[in-house]
Amino acid sequence: MDAQHDFHLIKGRFSVSEAELLLRELAQAKIQHHMRRLSWKDNAEEDIKFLEKRIREIESGLRDALKYMKNSANGSGQVDIDCMVTVRTV
Repeated sequence: MDAQHDFHLIKGRFSVSEAELLLRELAQAKIQHHMRRLSWKDNAEEDIKFLEKRIREIESGLRDALKYMKNSANGSGQVDIDCMVTVRTV
C-alpha cells in the first residue's frame, strides 16, 4: 500500500477574475474549517494560538497571491494555477 496519494485539486488556465474567485473560495473554506475548530470547547491555549496563526497565514497568502496575479497577468488577463494535494499516512 502506498504511503501517500497525490491528486490535482486545481490544474488549469483561468482568467484573473475566475482565479481570484476560486482562490478566495478555497481560502474561505479553509478559514471556516479553522473557525469551527476554534469554537470547540476543549481547545488548549496552544491549539487556539496555532489556529489563529494559521488563519492569518491563509489570509496573508491569499492577499499576496491576488496581488501577484493582478501585477503579473502581463496583459493576457490569464493565469495558470497548479494545486497538488498530497495525502500521507502518519
